Amino acid sequence: MYEETRNYLAQNEGKTIKITGKKSKVLWQHSSTYIKSHPYQSYFDLKDGYQIIIYTTEEITCKGMLEVKGKVIRIKSIKDEASKANDLVEYHIIVNSWKCS
Repeated sequence: MYEETRNYLAQNEGKTIKITGKKSKVLWQHSSTYIKSHPYQSYFDLKDGYQIIIYTTEEITCKGMLEVKGKVIRIKSIKDEASKANDLVEYHIIVNSWKCS
C-alpha cells in the first residue's frame, strides 16, 4: 500500500516537492536526525496513511491538513553493523514553506 509513496520519495531524493498531509497524533518508530537550520521535527501523515518526519524552522500550528514544500532527504540507519543488508532507509523532508489547508 505504501510502496508507491515510498518510491515517489526515493525518486525525488534531493529534489523539492509539495505534499499534503497532517501532523500525526500517533508516532511511529522512525530514524531521525537533527537539522540545525530546521530544529523542529513533526511526524507527518500523508493522505494514504504513510508517515514521514518533516523538519521545519518553527513549530507547525495547523490543526488539520497542510501542504508542505521542501527537499527530500534520505536517512540511513544501520540495524546490524555486521550486515549492510539490514540497513534501514527512510525519506524525510526539510520544509522550506508550509500552509494550512
